[in-house]
Amino acid sequence: MCCAGPLFAALGAVTAAATLAAVWVPALAVVAVAAFVAVVVVRRRRRAACRTVPGPVDLGVPAPLEHRDPARTAR
Repeated sequence: MCCAGPLFAALGAVTAAATLAAVWVPALAVVAVAAFVAVVVVRRRRRAACRTVPGPVDLGVPAPLEHRDPARTAR
């Protein structure tokens, strides 16, 4: 009977660790899935924000007037 106490203590520690793992492992899995979904959503939003519209873009610059070369008009 001398070794029964330490054996029961070790068995109790393993049981407590298994109980804790049974609670925490699913919780960690939920956190991992949430982190993965967040990464995917952020990457999609950044990719969509960096896209440009194909085609010409109006910059709002006025069209140039008829250009007159001052060197030719001085003659």
